[in-house]
Order: sequence, then C-alpha cells, then structure tokens
Amino acid sequence: MNVFSELVHSVYDCKSYGTFLKDRKRKTFLFGFLLVAIYFLLTMIVPFVRFQMSTGGIVKIIDEMVPDFTIANGRLDVEEQFEFAEGDTYFFVDTKNEAMDEEMILENLRRYGTVLIADSENLVVKSNGQVQSLQISDLDIDITKSEIITMFRPFVNIAIAAVLVIAFLFMEASFFFGVIFVALLGMVVASCMQAKLTFGELYKLGVYTRTTPLLIKAVFSFLPFGLPFFWIISLGISLGYLAGAIRSMNTRDLGGQPVVFHSEEAALEDRWNRPEEDYNRWDNSDDK
Repeated sequence: MNVFSELVHSVYDCKSYGTFLKDRKRKTFLFGFLLVAIYFLLTMIVPFVRFQMSTGGIVKIIDEMVPDFTIANGRLDVEEQFEFAEGDTYFFVDTKNEAMDEEMILENLRRYGTVLIADSENLVVKSNGQVQSLQISDLDIDITKSEIITMFRPFVNIAIAAVLVIAFLFMEASFFFGVIFVALLGMVVASCMQAKLTFGELYKLGVYTRTTPLLIKAVFSFLPFGLPFFWIISLGISLGYLAGAIRSMNTRDLGGQPVVFHSEEAALEDRWNRPEEDYNRWDNSDDK
C-alpha cells in the first residue's frame, strides 16, 4: 500500500492500522511529512494565494498606501498631505506648508512610540524611545517612491518565502513532537485493552491517527468560526482511532485474546523458542 492509499485508509479503515504497523520507519516518516504538507497547503498556501490574487500582494498594498514622493536637490515633495495613525505608530508628511507645527510634533512624540513627521526640508523620527531631527539635504539622495519599491520588491519576496519555509518546518517539528503525547496516552489505552504494544509501535500508530484531526482542523480554518479547545478534541479523536486499531487486531484465531507485539530483539528470541513437550520425538527407546 503506497503512502497516498494509506492517507485514505487511515481515515475510515481501522483494520489497515495493523498493516501500517509493519511499515518501515522511513515510510511512516514520509506519511507524516506528506500529511503535514497537505495541511500546510490548505491552511497556509491556499489562503496566501487568495490574498495575493485579491489584493495584488504586499508590495501593491504598500504602493497604494504610500503617496507618491520625490527627494531631489535636498527637498522632499509630496503631492498631498499624508497622515497615518494606528496603534503606537504615527506618520505625518506635509510638504506644502512653510514649516512643521512644533506643538503638533511634541504632542505626537509624547503620544506615540514610533513617529515620522516631515515637511519639505526637515524630518523628525522617533524609534525605540530615541528622537532624531535632521534636514532632508543631509540625506544626500535623489530618489522616488517607484524606485524604492522596485529596489525592495525582491527582498519582500525573499522574506515571504523565508517565512513560509520556517512555518512549514515548524509545523513538521510540532507534528512529530505532538505524536509523543498520543503515544504516551496510547500506552494507557493499550494497557486497558490488554495489548502489549511497545512505545515505538504506539508512536508509529499515533502518526496515522493524526490524519482525521488535521483534516478537520484544516476544514475549520476556512470557516468563520472555530471549535474551542480543539486540541482536546483532536487528541480524543486520535485515541479513538488508536483504540479502534487495537480492537481490529484482536482475532478469533487467538481465542479472543489480544494480539501481542514484541520488539525486534524479542521477536528474534521467540523465533527459536518452542513449547516443551512431554516426550522426545527422537527417542525411539520404546520401539526396542
């Protein structure tokens, strides 16, 4: 059974979990990696693509928010007055008036943590509690808004790609770390069901039990509401699948007794163990 078939069977067929238990470790890892990749695609890539298509991207949003400006010959020129205030940030640019209002500057410096106020010749900046005042001519640059956007566009794309890669790796690590808790609680479930499964076997089964919870979580990411304490529900679903898998491993051939799994070392030892017999089959002394 290939990995994609296992994704489907892990949702509806608890009897397949006995087959999953025979998978090699690298195949189980590939299953978990692919499962998280699908979840990442649905919850991160699809919304990001929709955002890009509906807005044109972050660069376009910045282009629309920031007014056209030009810095040339030591002067800043902006066609219209620009003012932006949100949270602890305040921007104000007006190059049509003679000079900035000092009272307005001091008031906004006290009120906001990040401030940028400019006229045609002067610039006041507040950042990290530090206030700096300088003249536009001191910058010694000639540039326009379009040139700045063109310059920083590649860096924005690289930053977005880096954030997505880091988010994906974090999801992968969180997934395999979270399965540890499924395996630990699975030991209690296995003990109650009298199934002698090792922690490694429970961990392997735990990877497959995460399919349905992650798919449900992905679906709810598209809805305007969510389920409170879903992590508890998610864990309960995984343990439910684990109990179903253990139950499906109980066969009539064993007289109703649960299947007993051993580690590889124990399996090698048990392979040569034979039940004691009341006689020696090679002893022909009675025939003499």
